[in-house]
Amino acid sequence: MKYLNMITYVALISLLMMITGCEESTVDPIVALDASEVSNLDAVSPENFTLFSFANNVVVDNSDSATTQWDIGFRGTTIILNSGVSGLGQAAGQMVNGIFEELETAPTDGYAQDSESAMAILGSGGWYTYTGTTSVPNHAILPNAGKILVLKTADQKFVKVEILSYYQGNPSTTTEEFADLATRPASRYYTFRFIFQPDGTGNLATE
Repeated sequence: MKYLNMITYVALISLLMMITGCEESTVDPIVALDASEVSNLDAVSPENFTLFSFANNVVVDNSDSATTQWDIGFRGTTIILNSGVSGLGQAAGQMVNGIFEELETAPTDGYAQDSESAMAILGSGGWYTYTGTTSVPNHAILPNAGKILVLKTADQKFVKVEILSYYQGNPSTTTEEFADLATRPASRYYTFRFIFQPDGTGNLATE
């Protein structure tokens, strides 16, 4: 009788382990994503924003500005999102402090859309610092380290963005060539990297 009870006990333990294993196997693991980098995005025009789609990783023609085909727009130092006063989409964004690779999950709240009073993405004092004449290099636009843009696209997918440079060719900003305005590369050319999450979740883990 004790032998039968032992067999029953072992069988129950095995069954429980099988059930637990099945439950664990149904949980999808977090999949790290590859970052994409965009170089020398031209934001020189004084009139039109350069529109960009994260899902397609392409510049969108201005003829589609009144659609949801784009997510973000660049003109000089101004960044707009496809929402509010800037577009017909539902894009929203915020700036968070952190390191690009270490930001693995999008915040659940804190997002803003473009409005008459302010753009969702703050320029001076936000994503960049203007050095003026008090710092070297003078009159430079320098992306602020540790500032990550976390956005919702026009159709509410999550993306994180790090702006790396505002100058053509992503030059070093510590050289004599950059310090000299006569030899400094042209401005209004963005280099940035981003992680776009197509599945609708806030997982932004980087490969």
